[in-house]
Amino acid sequence: MSEPNGIDKERERLIDPWWRKARIAARLILKKESGQTWSSRDRRLAGAMAEDPGVTNRLIDQAVSFTKARQNGFRLMERGN
Repeated sequence: MSEPNGIDKERERLIDPWWRKARIAARLILKKESGQTWSSRDRRLAGAMAEDPGVTNRLIDQAVSFTKARQNGFRLMERGN
């Protein structure tokens, strides 16, 4: 069953929670790198991600690469083929 906003509940349940958190952390990092300021909510989320043992630096790095690839239309992922 799909939700009206396009999010499939079953797929959402299957996504690894640490991967989801790492993607949030990646968006925060990219926001900071682009020169935007963090809101109090952003700072709170960053603190929570830093304390979570499942959200490792390596996982966040992978999420940053994934997010950059998505922003570039996945062209970065096609280079290896």
